[in-house]
Amino acid sequence: MDQKPKTAQDGIGDPAGGIADSGGPLSAGALSALVEAGLDRAVGALDRQTDFRRGPQGAADVSVILKGRIDGPARTALTSVFEAWPAVESARLSKNRLTLRFTDETLERVADGLAAHPDDPLQLGGTATGTRILVDYLDPNANKALHVGHLRNIALGGALAALWRARGAEVACQSVVCDIGRNIAEALAGVTAAGGLSALAGGGPVDRLVGRLYGEIAGAVVSDEGGADADAPIARELTLHGDAADAVLAAWRAGDTATHALWREMIDLVLRDQAATLARLGQRHDVFLRESDAVGPALALADRLIDVGLARREDDGVVILETGRDDYPRCPLTRSDGFATEHLRALVLWLEAAQGASPADRILHVMGEEWLTSTEIRLDALRALGAGAFFDRYRMLPHQLVRLDGSTMKSSTGNTLLIDDLIDTLARNLPGPLAALPAETQGRAVATIALTPFLIAEAGVALEIDLAALTDPERNPGFDLAALALAPPSGHATASGGDAQRFALLQGERLRRVLIQASKRDDPVAPARFLARLAQARRDGDIGPKTDAVLQPPVRAAMTACGLLPGLQA
Repeated sequence: MDQKPKTAQDGIGDPAGGIADSGGPLSAGALSALVEAGLDRAVGALDRQTDFRRGPQGAADVSVILKGRIDGPARTALTSVFEAWPAVESARLSKNRLTLRFTDETLERVADGLAAHPDDPLQLGGTATGTRILVDYLDPNANKALHVGHLRNIALGGALAALWRARGAEVACQSVVCDIGRNIAEALAGVTAAGGLSALAGGGPVDRLVGRLYGEIAGAVVSDEGGADADAPIARELTLHGDAADAVLAAWRAGDTATHALWREMIDLVLRDQAATLARLGQRHDVFLRESDAVGPALALADRLIDVGLARREDDGVVILETGRDDYPRCPLTRSDGFATEHLRALVLWLEAAQGASPADRILHVMGEEWLTSTEIRLDALRALGAGAFFDRYRMLPHQLVRLDGSTMKSSTGNTLLIDDLIDTLARNLPGPLAALPAETQGRAVATIALTPFLIAEAGVALEIDLAALTDPERNPGFDLAALALAPPSGHATASGGDAQRFALLQGERLRRVLIQASKRDDPVAPARFLARLAQARRDGDIGPKTDAVLQPPVRAAMTACGLLPGLQA
């Protein structure tokens, strides 16, 4: 299509990055800059909502809702400014809604822009350079294999890290490992009864073996899990049973050489196997904080809390943190034998982190909602100890539990579905087009399928899952996303082919903005749902596979930025 003649109004192209004047490729975000520059020229700072094409239907490429009174000159300027630009085919104003349609040549330049930046088609890199991000997620118990109850935390934490990393931030992923305590002692007692080091050397995944032996010991112990809800995560740790697990823990505390040797071997092997599971999902951690390192300093911190009036020691020797909260007034920091609870161990580790030399600009902590109350209590105590500056940059991101077949998963009762088992089942049952992909690409497809249901779910609502739903292409949108991202494209990226192609090309504008907003809001669910809707539209035939060449570069980049396409460069 021939360009319209330029007018004096075309000078507005300069604040939009020369978009209206040059004929070169347009990078993702350039059209947004063009539109916003025109709106600034016409209506100044008037509040508005700008949205690019949401579907293939309709003539408009951009819809702008103007929020406020628009006088006559402004109404004239709104259309005249945009109609004067060669990039815009038409501009229409109806009441407070402005719609724009770009020329075919402009969309061709968008296609050229996507092709010109194969490693970063959405041009996210550099938008957060110099920012330091710490994402704490997973925080596993080192006494069992990872199950799908952990997948929600993994999906959310991994997505947050990937979002900031895609924008050029310096990102560190941290995990606080529970490698000591009642549950670890139960696992250690089980391994000891099974033969000790020889049992660990028996072949097969050690995390599964240790989890089974832990379940046998833990399942035989009846614990009082009543009382305050905030006690629930550590309820089993508070009671002394006088059993083999208590004996193992006592030996560990006494520094028994054989106990420590078995403990170190067990923990290292379980963490090795957990890391291998995470690697299958494209996940890894850079920093590990071990609760065992907090045991030594724990009692000194308890005494400090007593000295400043935040805690007190009861007649039975238990140290209680006085919280001042109605929902959890007495937070136990030690057991009656003086051993630090997980609450106190976490206090030590986070206080040490707050005193570190290189604090992050933003600290994101993904956790199950059952830990929210105790974490809020911990923050109050740490601020009282002078660590407020660190936690001014800290944000808790809680999520509800995952329920398998209608009940909460507990390794101690055997009611779990292991992540490795889910991945193996998905790999064996990939649909034909995905099964035809190379082995390495199949692995990425499986990671997408496994993670998607856990990332698109509303974090504040309990997630009900079952194996049948997770492995069903009709119910798990991860299959559609994997097909969209990994299917061999037909043709090449172009604006020809009607409104479906225009829609596909303009997704780069929408996806870039959605991803940047998601990172700023610490909300990776929004872009994941956006992507799932795109994949569903392709599956339903609303846009069709002919748009794959157009959609794949921005979609792959966005999926990588959400942690849903690990290891694949856009």
